[in-house]
Amino acid sequence: MIRRISMIIIMVLLAAALSLPAAGCGKSGISHDQYNQVQKGMTLDQVEGILGQPDRTHRTGPPQNPSIIWYYNKSEAGGLVRIAFTPDAKLDSISPYDVSVNPDE
Repeated sequence: MIRRISMIIIMVLLAAALSLPAAGCGKSGISHDQYNQVQKGMTLDQVEGILGQPDRTHRTGPPQNPSIIWYYNKSEAGGLVRIAFTPDAKLDSISPYDVSVNPDE
């Protein structure tokens, strides 16, 4: 019985691992045209509607009222685009970002 449960767990983990690369294949990063559509003052939902879900996110500031930072891979020339939102979830700035900095740190 334990052996059967172990095999099921291994099969589920293997299936999950094999599905990860396929999930990211369709996303090639944001284009210059998409970058130009995003404007200061937009909401999180408006930005996500244009660019899709961010590749990385980061929160900074006090926990009860944090600023939100989203990072998107660029489709041309590599690197990241950094989008910073105010604590009230309005776009504050959008800019290219140095890929040598790890935003998760």
